[in-house]
Amino acid sequence: MASFSIEISDDQVDRIITAMCANYDYRTQISNPDYDPALEHGEDYDPATNPASVNNPETPTQFTNRMVREYLQNNTIAYEVQVAKVQAQSQVALAPTITDPAI
Repeated sequence: MASFSIEISDDQVDRIITAMCANYDYRTQISNPDYDPALEHGEDYDPATNPASVNNPETPTQFTNRMVREYLQNNTIAYEVQVAKVQAQSQVALAPTITDPAI
């Protein structure tokens, strides 16, 4: 498998990660997939054992890496769809001639 890499100056990495996280809406806290809202109404409810949100297991660096990969994937697909539309339009015959015999 081919590898695609870029080099970023060490003093610029944090800047880029910060920008990517801001632009693509990275959250340090995410919704807890195991959260059970029904437990909130019990007498012994403890938000520490049933938090609505948890720390994001994906680090900002991992998030940035994923966003870059998704950007490349999405742009490739968008380009290929555009090319396919142009090809399909060029293969379609001219509009059929339809006349009204009553005229």
